[in-house]
Amino acid sequence: MWPYKFPLLISIGTAMSIILSACGGKTSTKDDEAFFAPATKGTVTEDAFDRERLLQISLQMPANDFARLRSEGRPLNTALGACQSSDFEYSDFKALANIDGQTLENVAIRKKGFLGSLSRTRPSIKLNFDTHEEGRTFKTLKRMTLNNDRQDPSHTHQCMAYDLFRAAGLVAPRCNLAHVYINGEDLGIYSHVESIKKPFLERNFGNKSGNLYEAQVADFGSQLNQRFELKTNKKTNNRSDLDDLANVLKLTDDEFLTQIRQHIDVDEFINFWSVETLIGHWDSATGNTNNYYMYHNPDDGLFHFIPWGTDSTFTKGHPFKPNSAPLYKNLSLAKRLYDIAETRNQYFSTINELLTENWVEEDLISQLEKIQQLTLNSKDNYNEVTEFINGNDELGEKSQRELLTSAIAGEVNQTAYILPDQAINCSNDTTSLTAEFSSNGDQGSFSFTDAEGIQRTASMSIVSNYTNVDSFVYQLDQTTSPSVVGLTFIGAATPPYYPDSYVLQVFVEKPDYKKGQLSLHGISTNIMLFKVIDKDSTPAKIELISAGHSGSIKLSETGVGVEGSIIEGEINAQMGLIKTIDYIKTDY
Repeated sequence: MWPYKFPLLISIGTAMSIILSACGGKTSTKDDEAFFAPATKGTVTEDAFDRERLLQISLQMPANDFARLRSEGRPLNTALGACQSSDFEYSDFKALANIDGQTLENVAIRKKGFLGSLSRTRPSIKLNFDTHEEGRTFKTLKRMTLNNDRQDPSHTHQCMAYDLFRAAGLVAPRCNLAHVYINGEDLGIYSHVESIKKPFLERNFGNKSGNLYEAQVADFGSQLNQRFELKTNKKTNNRSDLDDLANVLKLTDDEFLTQIRQHIDVDEFINFWSVETLIGHWDSATGNTNNYYMYHNPDDGLFHFIPWGTDSTFTKGHPFKPNSAPLYKNLSLAKRLYDIAETRNQYFSTINELLTENWVEEDLISQLEKIQQLTLNSKDNYNEVTEFINGNDELGEKSQRELLTSAIAGEVNQTAYILPDQAINCSNDTTSLTAEFSSNGDQGSFSFTDAEGIQRTASMSIVSNYTNVDSFVYQLDQTTSPSVVGLTFIGAATPPYYPDSYVLQVFVEKPDYKKGQLSLHGISTNIMLFKVIDKDSTPAKIELISAGHSGSIKLSETGVGVEGSIIEGEINAQMGLIKTIDYIKTDY
C-alpha cells in the first residue's frame, strides 16, 4: 500500500549559472535616491569583530548590478554533485559602503555561496576594500565575509561554534554579527566571519608562505586529492604534500601511526575532530568531507585543519548519511584513527574532556540569550539549539551530552561513509521536465526524460483518485531564513511504466512565493525529482534522480497556506541527472 503522506523532503538549505562581466566605472555606485546610512548602535570600537554590538553595514550599488548579483549561483545539479565548475565565477561589482559611520567608495562586492547558503532574496556577500584602492583596510581588514545565516535563523551557530574551537586551543576564524542593508533594503542580520586568507595565516601561524587548501566534498587519495582547491601558491601549483599524505593512509596500522605524525599533528587533529563532534557539525570535515581548510605550515612541516561553514552546527543527525551521528568518522583520516584502539580511546577521552571543561550548558544558554537580546530575534528561533544543548524531556530527546555519552559507551549503532578514491564525474547530462499542477482535487502531472532517454509521465490524478495519499502537499519550512515554501507532488507513472511512482519537490523562498514566473536558483528556488524505490516502507524510500539545472517555475495561484486554498502553476526546466556516489560503508 502507499504511505499516507510524504514530508517536505529537504528542509535545509544544503544553483542557474549566469556568467556576467564585472561592473566598471569609478563613481557609478549611487542610484538616484540619497545614500541610506543607518545610525550606529552601541559604542563603536576599533575592533571589527566586537561581539557586544551589531555592526551597521549599508551598501549602495546600481540597481541593475544588484539584480545581477542576486541572480548568480551554480546550478543545483552541479552543486549537489560536488563539482567545482571551472567555468563558474561570481561577478565583481562596485559599491559605496558605510560601515559604522565610515564611508568607503569603490568597494569590491560579489556574491558568495556554494549550495546551502545560496539565496536570491538575502545573498551572502564578500567585500574587498583593497581591490580598487591598493592597501586600503577597514579596521585592519582587507576583506569582509558576510554570511546570510540562511540555515540558522537564530544567528548563533557560526560565532558560537568558532568560539568552542578556539576555547579548545584550535585555530578558527573570528566572528561577530552585522545588520546589513543594500540600496536601503533591510536584509537583516548576517554573521561576519574572518576570511581565511594570508593575513589570517600570518596572524595564527606566523608564516603565510605554505599551501592553503579549501575542501568542498574532498578527501585524500590519488584521485580524490584533485577535489582540494589550492588557494595559495597557485603559480607553483605543487600539490605533492597532499599526495604524500594520501600515500600514508594506505599503510598498515603500525606504519600509519608512525608515518602520519610526520604529516599532521595527531593530537591537534583529534582535538579538532572532537570539537566537530561536540557541536554536531554534520556538514564538516569528519561529518561530510566538507567545509574545512588545511594549511601546510612550512615552519613545522605539518598540515593543520581549520574549521569553516559552521552554519549547520548544533544539529542532531546527518540528513544524508543515516546513522553516522553523533561520532562522525566520514573522513578517511578520522576513520583510520577510529579503527585503531589507541587513537579511538584518545578521541573518546578528548570528547569527555571537552564535555567537562568546555561544554557548560548554562553558559551556552546564556550566550543564546545574549544573542537574542542583541538581535531582537524571536525566541522561537532558539528552540532547536536549546534542545540540542539540553534535550527535551517531553519529546524524549536526549541532550548532546547524553547522546555522546551513550555513543562512547557503544549503545548507538553507527555507520561510516567514505568517499571512493575515484575521479569525480562532472559531465553535465541534462534532461527536460515539464509539469502542470493544481491543488484543486490534487490534479496534474509531470513529464520528464530519464537517464535512458525514455519519456515518462507521472500522474498526480491517479494517486489522488485511487489511493488514500495526498498527491499534493504544501509545507512551510521555517528552519531557514527566509522560510521556504515546499510543494510536494506525488505521481504514479502512466502505462506502460505503471506501477513506478515519482516525487517532485518544489522549493520557493517565501518572499518570492507569489504569482508570476521565477527562475531556478540554488536550492532555495528549485526542483528535485525522486523515484520511489520502496513505497511499502515507513517512510517510503526514495532516490534522487535529477535536480534543477535551469528553467522556471510559474505560479498562477499561490493559495494562502491553508487547506482548501488553490495553488496552481507549471514548470519548464532542464534537469541535471544525479550520479549516485557509492560510499564505502562500515557499520559499527
